[in-house]
Amino acid sequence: MKKLLLAGLVLALTSVAGLGLSFAQDKPMEKVMIGTSPALSSAGIFIAIEKGYLAEEGIEADATTFHRSGGELLPSLIKGDLDVGAGNVSAGIYNAFNEGHGIQIVADKGHVAKDHGYLALMAAKKHVPDGDVSKFKLQKGFKVSQTGPGVSQEVAYDKWAEHYGISIDDLEIVNLPLPGVGAALDSEQIDASIMIEPFVSRSIEQNMAVKIAGDDQVYPDQQSAVILFSPKFTKERPEVAQKFAKAYVRALRDYNDAFEHGVGKEEVIKILMKYTSVKDRPAYDRIVPAYLSPD
Repeated sequence: MKKLLLAGLVLALTSVAGLGLSFAQDKPMEKVMIGTSPALSSAGIFIAIEKGYLAEEGIEADATTFHRSGGELLPSLIKGDLDVGAGNVSAGIYNAFNEGHGIQIVADKGHVAKDHGYLALMAAKKHVPDGDVSKFKLQKGFKVSQTGPGVSQEVAYDKWAEHYGISIDDLEIVNLPLPGVGAALDSEQIDASIMIEPFVSRSIEQNMAVKIAGDDQVYPDQQSAVILFSPKFTKERPEVAQKFAKAYVRALRDYNDAFEHGVGKEEVIKILMKYTSVKDRPAYDRIVPAYLSPD
């Protein structure tokens, strides 16, 4: 009789546990609208999607690509059409804070840590004729490029100008999209530019320009990009926002394990090849990876 009672109890508990699992599985997924870019520094989002970390938190990711992720996605983020934005640090973001729009910076999406100069000063070959970069000097009147007004490159130019004993006001700054910068340096339309990987290594490989040094040499720990939450997301669905952050940080740890320690590197590279603009596997052995802090 005791055996029968015990068997019945086990069966009942198993049934209850099964019902709990069923209820959990039947719970609808929370859709999160994400604005991102095809940049390598968006790795945390792509890994969190592809490895199922967001799904494990009950989140269905709906990602939209913005090629100028900083300023372009801000209006949608402020209005609440986007819940999450992966944006470059820019004057637009600072203005949004000053104007009280309620967006929040919640995580790293790329900063120039020591020995992680994935942003670098590149020069036209004519300015380094013998290949000795120690002889290069940023000079008054040099034409340099950035992706748009008020972006983080502008702050870095100020640091480079100071490094070479001039002022940023001594430079002529023009706006150019990153894919065209290598060709502009090669044709000597511009004298120098701060470029980002993979354009840095690609320009070197194609003999379009000369790398002077990474931005970490003049502006260590510069914050170049961040993860932003919309005010609507944090106010109306704070639990979902917290779960998103948890999944994202988990993905960053995978990214750092891959590029800092070689753990699971090929798996991470396959994900990046799927989602980013860098489709060439050997390129990942040449690039300087962005540092993405999980802390």
